[in-house]
Amino acid sequence: MTDPTPAAPTRPRRLRTIVVTVGVTLIVVLVAGDSLKSAASGLWHAVFGDDQAAEGDGHTYYTCGMHPWVVLPHPGLCPICQMDLEPIDPSKFEAEITIDPVVTQNMGVRVADVERAPLTRTLRSVGTVDYDETRVRDVNLKVAGWLEKVDVDYLGAPVKAGDPLFDIYSPELFSAQEEYLAALRRGTSDFAAAARTRLEFFDVSKSEIDALAKRGEPQKAMTIASPWDGVVVEKHANAGARVEPGTMLYRIADMSKVWVMVSLYEYQLPYVSEGQAAVMSLPYFPGQEFEGRVIYIYPTLDVRTREVKARVEFDNTAGLLKPGMFANIEIRATLARDRVMVPREAVIDTGTRQVAFVSLGEGRFEPRDVRLGVEGESGRVEVLDGLKAGEKVVVSGQFLLDSEARIREGLAKMIRGDLASEQVATAASAGATELSALPDAAAKALGELLEAYFVIQNRLAGDATEGVAEAAATIASAVDALLATPIPDHPHFWHQHEEVATVRGEALELVKGPAIADARLAFADLSIALSKLVRATGVPPALSVEVQELHCPMYREDQGGTSWLQPAGAVRNPYYGSQMLECFDERAAIPRTGAPSDPTGDAAGGTP
Repeated sequence: MTDPTPAAPTRPRRLRTIVVTVGVTLIVVLVAGDSLKSAASGLWHAVFGDDQAAEGDGHTYYTCGMHPWVVLPHPGLCPICQMDLEPIDPSKFEAEITIDPVVTQNMGVRVADVERAPLTRTLRSVGTVDYDETRVRDVNLKVAGWLEKVDVDYLGAPVKAGDPLFDIYSPELFSAQEEYLAALRRGTSDFAAAARTRLEFFDVSKSEIDALAKRGEPQKAMTIASPWDGVVVEKHANAGARVEPGTMLYRIADMSKVWVMVSLYEYQLPYVSEGQAAVMSLPYFPGQEFEGRVIYIYPTLDVRTREVKARVEFDNTAGLLKPGMFANIEIRATLARDRVMVPREAVIDTGTRQVAFVSLGEGRFEPRDVRLGVEGESGRVEVLDGLKAGEKVVVSGQFLLDSEARIREGLAKMIRGDLASEQVATAASAGATELSALPDAAAKALGELLEAYFVIQNRLAGDATEGVAEAAATIASAVDALLATPIPDHPHFWHQHEEVATVRGEALELVKGPAIADARLAFADLSIALSKLVRATGVPPALSVEVQELHCPMYREDQGGTSWLQPAGAVRNPYYGSQMLECFDERAAIPRTGAPSDPTGDAAGGTP
């Protein structure tokens, strides 16, 4: 008689089922990241016990070459294909990556040095050639009369000092000649000197007066000469014309030097100062450059174009530069003499973090979080933290290394992970602040801004938009108060942190009362900008709560996720609300203003 009860599965079959389940879970963890870490760790504990799970450091794990998702803590056969399991290289569990040099060459990995170099930046703008106003002079008459002859009779005529300009008949001038000759005939030196001085005051040249004394007779028309070198840029002298005292007959400009009026945008002003070198090129003279210097920055701004004018002076001895010409201007600014610099392509920017890969030699690479400063010229960028001079960074092929690093990081977290329920949430410090102190007005405004921000974060986490517009209006007003407060010892602080404009702009979008989906999008952009700003200023000491930055890997997943700020405590995700209220994978504490960095904290993972 046949027993209807099916036979119990054999031990290999049970082990096969367990390992396949574990393997599939681990692969999902590799894809999903920290959000499933505790689930994988819990399953590992349940299957193999605490002792084997705790052996992570220094323990050898084994996998199947045909089925790499099979990972076991002991040697044996693959439960799927019955092939021998191979030991996993312990370096697979470390952040450091080791790649065969031949493979590195095939991947096209190139490295560059991390150097200490001057931080320079070139500003490019346009300008218009103009006269040097300090070299423009007028020729006026001091007597009334009639122009008998005009020697310089067209605009643009070049003149030298002493060249005749025109002949004028003036009864007053004729009388002055007679007085001078009479004084000479009487032999009264005092009267002769006074009469001669009178002629000189009428702009009669010394050579004309000497010729008059030698001739002994007055002349109907006297010649007036140019007192300066230059070019005639205005002319009001015509033969036969009657003129009165004060009439401007010529305007003469010395064009041996010219000005170029350059337009600068507001964000460029911190990098421009008087005395800086400038280089000008013109399309009319291809391949030729003119060197000059900034001599003046105008104190007013054009409210329509948001531009400020700067005056740049150039030599024009060859006469190539004509007023009215359009020119391209480059102003080269040295922002710092000695900074750590790397090529811009060496840094992978995810939007919330920047990563560079350091080459350790012999095919070994280490991913490094970096903090960037100002971007200079020649495609180089300042590194504030994370790299030091003398190291080598990868500038080509780093995206392949980044993929490998993420896989190894996920594998290490699976094998060595502890149960999330046993983890104590701590937050690493986000680093030192740029400012050592905030003015009272700025600290008050920043505190009001953060409190209003927390209101919006709380409302969105509760799937509601009531009160969001009012809190957003408070944020915009607080930003205005911040911008109105100068920072001691940092006069260009607000210019250097353009994210403050983003905070204000996104707050004004929220004031319009958008639907909750659009409100969350605007809040995400606001949060990224505010995080960058508060990392620079620090949290005001008077704020009673610890401010933490948390990262959600699921929202805007195609951009690497996004972050938000909230007070320390229970996680309240504003992007998913009740759907995934506790979804996060990283958190960091924003330091108080002036606080040093704290390298001892560990970022806490989270489970949605």
